[in-house]
Amino acid sequence: IRKKGHLTIIEGMYQPTVEEDKKIYEKYKRWISEVEQTAAPPLKHLTLPETELLHKAKKFAMECSVQAVLTKKPIDVYSNMTEEQRIQQRERAVSLMCRVYVGSIHYDLTEEDLRKAFAPFGPIKGINLSWDTATLGKARSHKGYAFLEYNVAESAQLALDQMNGVMLGGKPLKCARPSNIPAALPLIKQITEEASTQPRIFVASIHQDLSESDIRSVFEAFGRIQAVLLSQDVMPGKHQGYGFIEYENLDSANDAVAAMNLFDLGGQFLRVGRAITPPQTMAQPEPVPPEIAAAAAAAAAASRAIAAQDEAVAVSRPRDQSH
Repeated sequence: IRKKGHLTIIEGMYQPTVEEDKKIYEKYKRWISEVEQTAAPPLKHLTLPETELLHKAKKFAMECSVQAVLTKKPIDVYSNMTEEQRIQQRERAVSLMCRVYVGSIHYDLTEEDLRKAFAPFGPIKGINLSWDTATLGKARSHKGYAFLEYNVAESAQLALDQMNGVMLGGKPLKCARPSNIPAALPLIKQITEEASTQPRIFVASIHQDLSESDIRSVFEAFGRIQAVLLSQDVMPGKHQGYGFIEYENLDSANDAVAAMNLFDLGGQFLRVGRAITPPQTMAQPEPVPPEIAAAAAAAAAASRAIAAQDEAVAVSRPRDQSH
């Protein structure tokens, strides 16, 4: 230790004075204050609703991640299958494509309301409306979502394209494919892409009084038609209100879809889209067993007889003189 003026030198190190210590301390405090002002605010504790939302967001992100991985799975895996396995896999995928998830359903709407809204796209095989088990009796209510299954995949695709966001009961519907089919998405995508390259279209909401020749005469305005097939009903001479049309070229099919969708034909708005069902299913339908056809015809005749009796009773009933 040695002295040099007002400085004290200790082993060659500089020892500041008291005034210099104060200046250094003031600079340190200013630096700390600037750091605190620029630093991010501390995280607050989440409330219970915020914690639940965060948990749902994490779960949704995980589902999206898994779905993205499965979607990127190469479609080449199907090339390792036998022809029979590929056909079976494709049939399963087409069967899954017949299903539609419908959300944001108003609680006052019933299963019959959904059936009326989605019936124009084709016959509905079933509607599974999610009922709330906590409500019983007449006050029983549903949870606001349902699963629909159509007879054919084309009906489901049209419903997805045209019913998503449609107002029903004062609320916009949310239509999508069920989320539990991620493994089939690659094949579904392949089937959809293949359908866009084929000159086949699907037509729904066809009036019962229209025949195959009527449909051909209307749609042949867009090009030469190779085949028209209306799906036959169990009742002889009746169809199920939908069918397929195959053109000679793709441009004709594209023009027909663009021009005839929602076209008023016979008092009903046609629903027209791409044909997804494999071409072999456009062959003539299997014949209806005679006993089923006879039973259906008898039921129809009985219904007409009852309706005629009701109409006769209504006509013969005297009018109310009070009006």
